[in-house]
Amino acid sequence: MIDTIILQLKQGQFTIMNYSKFKTSKETTSNAKDSFCKWSNNPTALDKKLGIYKPRATLIKRGYLEFLKIEFSAPKLIFKNNLEELTENDFSLVVDTLKKRLEEMDILVFKANLENAEVISFHPSKNIKLNNGYTSNFAIRQLSKVDMGKRFDIDVKDYRNNGESLQFYTRLFAICIYDKVNDYLKPRRRAIDKDQNYKQRSLFDLLNKQEPFFEVLRIEVRLNGKRKINELLQDLGFDKNPCFKDIFNGDLCKKILNYSWEMIFNKNEFIFSLNDGPQKILESLIVKNNDIKLIEAINIVGLYLLAKDKDGIGGLRKIIDARYKKHSWGVVRRYMSTLEKKIDHPIYGFVQDIERGLKEFKNYKL
Repeated sequence: MIDTIILQLKQGQFTIMNYSKFKTSKETTSNAKDSFCKWSNNPTALDKKLGIYKPRATLIKRGYLEFLKIEFSAPKLIFKNNLEELTENDFSLVVDTLKKRLEEMDILVFKANLENAEVISFHPSKNIKLNNGYTSNFAIRQLSKVDMGKRFDIDVKDYRNNGESLQFYTRLFAICIYDKVNDYLKPRRRAIDKDQNYKQRSLFDLLNKQEPFFEVLRIEVRLNGKRKINELLQDLGFDKNPCFKDIFNGDLCKKILNYSWEMIFNKNEFIFSLNDGPQKILESLIVKNNDIKLIEAINIVGLYLLAKDKDGIGGLRKIIDARYKKHSWGVVRRYMSTLEKKIDHPIYGFVQDIERGLKEFKNYKL
């Protein structure tokens, strides 16, 4: 349902019992002259070795005011992994556990202050088990072919090893799709999930022994900053300026993930077609559109195959934009929109797995 959350508390809503945990002193923070200063209180090497999950706390001073930023993964707080997923009913447990962990870090916060804390970032997410032999690697390679228009950039650095991960992003909004199982095997600096621990790796080893072809595709929407959070929540019919208890909401997370999926992938379903043979596609096109002219049919088949090639619609667009007038791609895109209607295209089963998982939105349990 939800993974990473960043909360912010204002001065007076928290008490620091031991400033040395932030590698500073109360006197130093009080007398700081700079307009912006920060000090960190993060999990120790011993915490990680013992498998104790703790949040990352940052004390921030802006002008004369102090703030406390708390960043954590809600499922890791409870399960020590984020393969399993929480539900709304777990909220009280999450708050109680977070309060306890903060106390262990010498930070005192009332439960009510945590429940009503300002949210400055959160990541709705869904782990989807793939069936019928489909791999996350294959699914990501196909998903990378869609047309994003100019709303997003595709971070090529994050499209790794021909299908390990894919990210569509702007500065404040990102949709990250990656191979959750494969990510467990990576060193921390190369993994998408940077906050891995020994228990998570042990869990994967156990699962891999029990089910060698265990495939989980992770879809995560990353909302960073109040402006983007408010904009999206209002578009989906929710109130702006949410607090912690407002975002711990299954319906909210479900709507954000489904909205993001439909915005990108539902307009490009022909990309996921099982029909790859040019002659088979031509025959299917003629059967469905018996009045179509031959050259038009051949043109449609050509465009269909170009869009489904290795670099997808984005690669095709780069070629056209580099050699032809600016409006040329718009003409091609309008013509491409007819492909959904003119060609019957049974789609890959992994698309059905994703859409079923996002629609049913059942919490993933081991």
